[in-house]
Amino acid sequence: MDKIEIGRSRFKTFLLILGAVGFVVAGILMIRTSEIDMFEKFIGGIGILFFGAAIPLGIKKLITNEVALEISRNNLILEPNSNKKYVLVWNEILGFDVVKIKGAKIIIIEMNNPQKWINKESNLVKKKMMQYNYNNYGTPFNITAAGLSVSHSKLLSSLRDYHSENKF
Repeated sequence: MDKIEIGRSRFKTFLLILGAVGFVVAGILMIRTSEIDMFEKFIGGIGILFFGAAIPLGIKKLITNEVALEISRNNLILEPNSNKKYVLVWNEILGFDVVKIKGAKIIIIEMNNPQKWINKESNLVKKKMMQYNYNNYGTPFNITAAGLSVSHSKLLSSLRDYHSENKF
């Protein structure tokens, strides 16, 4: 099997941008309405900041359409074009499982030594997220096909096929 590169879905990214614009507009309306108390104005401001920051990031992802996942004979690479990519060698991966959270199917990557990956992470926020995933699901890594250009079942099938053929 050759290398598979899985990108983000442009349509789904566009929908996320539209949703962020909607939340920014809602935040502006919350602040501008004079009958709203201070707490609601604070929440509106937080919404504007958070979703306002998400809009340019979404536009960048829409324009560049970077690869989100790379599957090859040697390894699985999460975020291959980022400066902090995760290269998971097949023999370090025990297998894949699926967990369903509020209707969303998430692929869990079961690792040989998950604590090694958590300890290697230098970004405190990512490290805490990895620790949370490890405490709740037994692994620091998971993938959702929600924003990808491939279906959940096709992604899971490809991962399992490559893993079974290439683990040493």
